[in-house]
This record gives sequence, structure tokens and C-alpha cells, in this order.
Amino acid sequence: MTEFNFDYADDFTLNYGATNAPTELTFIFNLGCGDTQKWFLANEKDLFAAIDAGQLRAHFKFWNKDKPSLLNGNVANGFIDYHQPEKMRPLMQTIYHQQADLRQEPLDQVAEYMMQTYHLTPYAQREQVADKIAAEVAENGITSLPTIIKNDQSYFDEQLVDLKQLLA
Repeated sequence: MTEFNFDYADDFTLNYGATNAPTELTFIFNLGCGDTQKWFLANEKDLFAAIDAGQLRAHFKFWNKDKPSLLNGNVANGFIDYHQPEKMRPLMQTIYHQQADLRQEPLDQVAEYMMQTYHLTPYAQREQVADKIAAEVAENGITSLPTIIKNDQSYFDEQLVDLKQLLA
């Protein structure tokens, strides 16, 4: 097992759920990642039910991975306001449900799309957040999206499991 080290401060992480929840998970996501979308949509109902029931403490970090298929998601990640997690929860859900629209936008129009479609402004500290998360991802040896971490065990690619297994 690897010991992971993340800063869960509200400046860099969307935190949900009771601090004394029996299960704690860290999610490394990207709003434009198709694999993240697939996992999220398959587990969304259970995810938020577990958070709301006090069974899960969830930490979401949105990584700007340098990969052509993720560039639109990288721009969208810059609109996440880490100081407003309750506003970001429905936004995250909506974006994953409508991700095809985000992915088909020309890269130079993604910011305008986010402003017009979701009535958002770029997060003022987006560059600092992106740098912090990129450093954490590198320090922790994370290479794939999505990656989910539980008890110093990472799940990604073929090892990715559904939420019910992670809560067991």
C-alpha cells in the first residue's frame, strides 16, 4: 500500500459529508473526462445518498491533466468554486450529465460556454488550485483519471470499482 498525502483544505478540495463518516474517499476527477463521467453516472445516486446519510466523507479534486481529450475539461475545472461546495454539487452533476456538450465546444470557446450555460465566472484562484492539485497528483504518483483513493489504496483503470464496493 502507498501512503497518500493530500491537502483537504476548502481552498483546493470540494468536501462533502460528515467528518466522522465511517468511509472516506478521495476522488481525482476532470469535468471533461469520459471515463470519469462513466463512473460518476453509474454511481451518482449511491454516492450522494451515502454522503447525505452520513456514511461517506468525500473529497473531490479536479485535475487538469495534460492530454488533448481533456483540454475542455481542464478549462471547465477552472470554474469550480471550492468555497461553494453546495453550489458545485449540482453543477458537477449537470456537467457530467451534459458532458457531450462541453466536449464538443471548440477549446477557445469553453470559457464562454461555461459562463453562458452555467452562469459562472472563472474561479479567482483557479491557477493556484490547478498548480496545487497537479503537485499533489505528481507527489502521490497518480497517472489516471478517474482515480479513487480509500485507505491508502488507489483504484483506477481496470481496478476501478463501483461505489458500493468501496463502501463495503
